Formats: sequence, C-alpha cells, structure tokens
Amino acid sequence: MEKRSVGFSPELSLLISTSIDLPLDEQEMRSVRSDRLLALARWHNVRPQLFSLVQGKNESWVSELRQECLDITVSNLINTQETIRVAKILEENQIPVYAYKGCVWAEWLYGQVGKREFGDIDMLVGVDKYQSALDLVTKAGFSADPYRIYLLNGSPTLRDAFLRTDYHVPMLRKVTGSSLEFTLEMHWKVSYPRLGFHFPSSEWSTFELFHRIQNESLRSFSNEYQFLLLLMHHGGKERWLKLKYIADFATYLSRYGHETDWEVINEMAQKKGIQKLVEHSLGVLRGLGLEWKKEWPDVTPKTLSSSVLKEWENMPKNPKNSTWAYFRHALTMRDTLLDRLKVGKLHLSYASEFSLLYHKALWYLKNE
Repeated sequence: MEKRSVGFSPELSLLISTSIDLPLDEQEMRSVRSDRLLALARWHNVRPQLFSLVQGKNESWVSELRQECLDITVSNLINTQETIRVAKILEENQIPVYAYKGCVWAEWLYGQVGKREFGDIDMLVGVDKYQSALDLVTKAGFSADPYRIYLLNGSPTLRDAFLRTDYHVPMLRKVTGSSLEFTLEMHWKVSYPRLGFHFPSSEWSTFELFHRIQNESLRSFSNEYQFLLLLMHHGGKERWLKLKYIADFATYLSRYGHETDWEVINEMAQKKGIQKLVEHSLGVLRGLGLEWKKEWPDVTPKTLSSSVLKEWENMPKNPKNSTWAYFRHALTMRDTLLDRLKVGKLHLSYASEFSLLYHKALWYLKNE
C-alpha cells in the first residue's frame, strides 16, 4: 500500500515512512532538509527508527544522528537497570509492581531497549500498597516533587481527595557525585480517573505476564491487555500527537498482530467503552499506509484531525494544561452516549472537589 503523504512536508513524510516501517524512498530523501528532519525526529521521539532507515548513508547529519542514538541506548540501558533495581526492592517487600511503558515496552515491541526513546521509569502499584511503595522508593533515594508532597502530607481528607482524583506521583533520584538522575513515575491508576479509562488494579493480576529483560523478570501484562493500555495512552490520552506513538502501534501489529486474540481485545474494549478508540486507531494506521495483513481486523482507513497533523509539522511546546484537550478527546472516542455522559459526570465530580482545588490553587499562588 502506498503511503498517503498528501499535504505533508518531505521531512514529515519521511518520518511517517520510518514510523510504519516503509522502505526508504530515495527520491523523497533527496528533497528533505536534514536540519528540519533531525528537529522533527527529536520532537517526535523517533530517532532510533530514523537511524534504522538511513544508517547506511555517508552524510554528516547521519553521523550526528548515530551519536544521538548511541546516547539514547546508553541512557535506556541505565534506566533499565534502575527499573530492575526498584522493582526488586518492591517485590522483595511483597509489593507487586508492574513495569509500564519505558524499558518493558521497548523490549516487548522492538526486542531491544535501545530501539525506543523513553526517559521516565513508569511503575504501577495498587492503591492498597501505594503508601508502602512510596516509603520504600523514598528510602531507595527518590523524592516526590514538592507539589505532590504538599498534597500527600496534608490532612487525611486532602490526601484521600488527591488519591481519588489523580493517578501518579513523579519522583526524582539524583546520583551523588554525577550528573545522572532518574525520574520515576509511581502510578496507582493508568490515567486521570476523570478521563474514564477503566483499568482497575483489581484486574491487573488476571492479565499478568513476566518479561525477561537483562536476564531479570519484570512483572507486566499479556499482549492483549498491553495493546489496550497502549491505545489508551497513545490514542485515548495523547491523541497520537507524536509519531513515537504511531511507531509503537505499527510495531505491535507487525510483531504480534498475527497472534493477537482480537476477540479478547474486542470483548475488553466493549466492556471499557473504548471499541471506537480501537477501530479508529487501527483505521489511522491503515490510512497512513501501513501494509495491512489479512490476520488483522478489517477496518476502514481513517485520518487524524487537522489540528493533530498541524502539530506534527509545527512541533509546538507542550501546553501547561491539557485538561480541555483531554476532555474533548475523551468524549469523541467513547462508544455510546452513556459512556460520554459518564466522562462528563467524572469531570463534574472533579470540579466539585472544592477543598482539593482550593489547596491546589493555594500551592500554585505561593510557589509559581
């Protein structure tokens, strides 16, 4: 299938090719500006994919890209070691912890941790074990950011409201005597509850699977469950705003699509009210030109919104607040009116958390 590149710049068109593993178009290659191509690859977090496509070329910008990809590989290996270290600490204290995104998705999707850009360490811990997990990773050298410390260490009512309405605590560990630092995101849910993506910790063990990384086992999930987590994060929350997300999705289909139990996925998606998200996301990949296999669901090609495609080209800075964008997209990707009403109700419920919102505003007034 030919890639549908009408309206894309040569540089973005080339990156779409590499994200869905199309062969290099030499004519297209001659028309790209290397400085813009590299800038786009950095913004979209697809430098390893681009390097795989152009590594045989003897040009200075390819050498620059090679060095950046080497740096990514080294950083990823170090992050993987830290992921294993933290997971061991929690597991040895009888706290089940699930590696999420990061190194486990790099290994799961690409077979090598250096083939996927990631920066944070993401872990899922059930809310019933969450405080114990926080205490342990704090002893292991991590510190929560001041904003979350303020919310967690406030009154029991404030703390409960935060845990009820949020989903993670970012933590940082700076290694003494070096510039090395690790960012750990400790999740008790997979996304903001008000977005209505229902992947409760009570079901995690049902879909549990261990992945071998650097001769160690990390607790994670089955292909079908991780497929839905990937769609929830990349498409449901982040709206496919970066080609990294497209690359992950295309790689899943190419590697696992033929052995995926699509009936299980459809059954889970329907229960969670995200069947529309599944079908739309598959349609987007087909619309971009991914060579479609007969073992995959037969879907109609789709296009992303013009606003998303504009961001693909223009590389805007991350907004300080994405609440409105998240809300609108959460509504459009729901299956039924009842599902959409549920999302609206969840947002109204959050807006009624007056004490929590007051303390959040108070903190920002004092610290911003």
